[in-house]
Amino acid sequence: MRYIFLCLFITISCTISAFSMQTSNKNKKHILVIHSYHQSFVWTDSISNGIKSVLTPLEGEIETFYEYLDSKRFVDPIFIESFEEKYELLCSKITCDAIIVSDNNALNFAIRNRERFFKNIPIVFCGVNNYSPELLKGESLVTGIAEYAAIDSTLMLMNRLHPKRKVLIINDRTVTGLANKAIIMKALPELEKKMLIEYSDSSSMNAILEKVKGLSNDWMIYLAPFTMDAEGNYYSFNDVVRLVSNASSVPIYGSWDFYLGKGIVGGYITSGFMQGELAGKLALSIVKGANTNLIPVHDKSAVSIKVDHSQLIKYDIKEHRLPVGTIIFNREKTFFEKNIRFFKNVLRIGLIVILLLIIYSVLKYRQKKLLERRNLELDQEVEERSRELLEANETLNRKNVEITKQEELTKLAYLRLKAILNNSLVGIVVTDKEGKIIDQNNRISEILGSEKGELLDKNIMSTFLSKSNFDILMNEYKQLEGSKAFIRNEIPLKRADGSVLWTKIYISEMLYSQIEDANIWVIDDVSEIVENRANLEKKTVELKESNETKDQFFSIISHDLKGPLSSVLGLLEIISKNSEIFSDEEKKAYIENCYESAQDMNDLLDNLLRWGRIQIGGVSWNPEIIDLKNITDSVLQTLINIAKAKGIELKNNIPQEIKAFGDENMIKTVVLNLVNNAIKFTRKEGFVEISASIKNSRVEVLVRDNGTGIKSDDIQYLFNIDKKIQQEGTNKESGTGLGLIIVKDIIEKNKGTIRVESELNVGTSVYFDLPLIALN
Repeated sequence: MRYIFLCLFITISCTISAFSMQTSNKNKKHILVIHSYHQSFVWTDSISNGIKSVLTPLEGEIETFYEYLDSKRFVDPIFIESFEEKYELLCSKITCDAIIVSDNNALNFAIRNRERFFKNIPIVFCGVNNYSPELLKGESLVTGIAEYAAIDSTLMLMNRLHPKRKVLIINDRTVTGLANKAIIMKALPELEKKMLIEYSDSSSMNAILEKVKGLSNDWMIYLAPFTMDAEGNYYSFNDVVRLVSNASSVPIYGSWDFYLGKGIVGGYITSGFMQGELAGKLALSIVKGANTNLIPVHDKSAVSIKVDHSQLIKYDIKEHRLPVGTIIFNREKTFFEKNIRFFKNVLRIGLIVILLLIIYSVLKYRQKKLLERRNLELDQEVEERSRELLEANETLNRKNVEITKQEELTKLAYLRLKAILNNSLVGIVVTDKEGKIIDQNNRISEILGSEKGELLDKNIMSTFLSKSNFDILMNEYKQLEGSKAFIRNEIPLKRADGSVLWTKIYISEMLYSQIEDANIWVIDDVSEIVENRANLEKKTVELKESNETKDQFFSIISHDLKGPLSSVLGLLEIISKNSEIFSDEEKKAYIENCYESAQDMNDLLDNLLRWGRIQIGGVSWNPEIIDLKNITDSVLQTLINIAKAKGIELKNNIPQEIKAFGDENMIKTVVLNLVNNAIKFTRKEGFVEISASIKNSRVEVLVRDNGTGIKSDDIQYLFNIDKKIQQEGTNKESGTGLGLIIVKDIIEKNKGTIRVESELNVGTSVYFDLPLIALN
């Protein structure tokens, strides 16, 4: 029933059109336009608009008829037969001078029915996909514009703007879709060398939208002309681009202008308007006498690069990356464009204002003439009054000269006083009662390291004197009676660079201009005196410590050396005076005892001399970047035999990459002393481990053993020369008690610290740290 009504409608329309044609002017040229699709179809309307842009201005000479096959929505043979009947009737009533057909279905229809309806009529086609000369099969009087779908160029543009993204191509299986698929498949091998492509043309619209919604940010979409999904549902281009763009979070590109401005970024755009415009121009030239057979087919025209500015902003695509010649539309209007009506109104108002100004000028000119007459009358009055004023002025001038002389004298006196203050050896500032500085001399700027005049209008507490010191000085000052003035020594002030200097301050009240309760502060820099006194006190402490060190040194010599020396002398005296009563074995034992005592005295003397040289600064300090692992390897190689004799394992766990800053010989002495002590107080089959790590930008070295340990009460005396802790080793080894004291002095000389952790019968850990990099 639907087809019957449709056929009836077409027949009536054809009759009306034929009647209209018969009544038209016989001198007019007639051009028939046959569209493949229906009216209001975006692509079709775009082509019609292009044709009309050429032919409508000539409607007095050329009459144009538009017909629609509607093959997008209706493909039933009955529907097609109704069109053939319609055109048979149409062509019997009117002779066309040219026919314009758009898209493949209309071209196929015209060629298929050419002998019946359109014989010897020139045909101009446009919007035809996959054009090749074979498509015309030797037909004559046929030319036109092929629809060049620059799909491959658009895909390359997408790869240029998003080089690492994958591409989803959405297409349908209509005639146009199959034509586009052929283009895509032909270019696919070359395109897949540069990007990953997924092709889709066999899904329902719901499946496509779900696919699009699930795309991650490393994808983008190429949207081909889509009008029918796999379930046979028809969609307009506007519906398709709206649905896909709403579902997508990634850029969408296309090659047809009916998608532009509706959600795609852009691409190499085939324009329906340009197709129609070129077809209209070709048809116009033909009806004016051009030979159709001599007009070549335009196979790569009506394509330009166009992008949507709003989409560039949305996906952060920089304009400089676009190819040269790219057309950017949908830009945000300029301020002038947005407010064009306002500017027009301003111009109108301006013209009105100019007119009013002209009127005002005329009136002003008339008023001027009246004033000139009045001025002539007033001039006489003014001349008389001027004489009186001149006399009064001469009197005032005489008085002004006298005042000026007085001011110059006052200024000269001020400048002399200012010069005296500025050349003073002490700093001077004047403050109000709130502490605001209202005057200063140059010397105070030199003392505080600030620019000349920089202190003016600033509060004394925010510049160089702390609030607490200011409050103390002011409280003392306010408690004075009579003429207020007092001096305070050694008040710290803050310099501009943040450093502190010591000063002597004199505060007195003064009369300064009209300011009440003004105070003058005289500030003398006594930092050198304070520093000299501090240095003297430091030297006194150092001298006292030196004397104490000397006393300790002589105490050790008199105590620790005298005992072993007396023992050796006693044994030697007994042997020398009574040698006949001792056997050789007894003599050998006595001599060995003497040797061991002499060796202990030698070690003690070495340690005393080393410690003494450190105390008086006799040991040179040559710091450098040192390799702790290599130093430890050298020490362990020296002590390996002693450790093997006791069955003790030595471990060097210091990483090779850890370096420190210090004197290599001194640090080697430290490691040697600590490892030797650890071996001495470690039982057989024990271990001594040396490790290092970086903490708080310093290198911390650990010497750890599982030996006898140290009593917790004795740890505090380990580095105290006044109370030496002496203890025999696990093999009865003796010691001088000075080793750790020397180690502590060496570590401190190298800008480090040392500490000991120990647990009796568990073991001892000695930590010392060194700078990681060179220090000033």
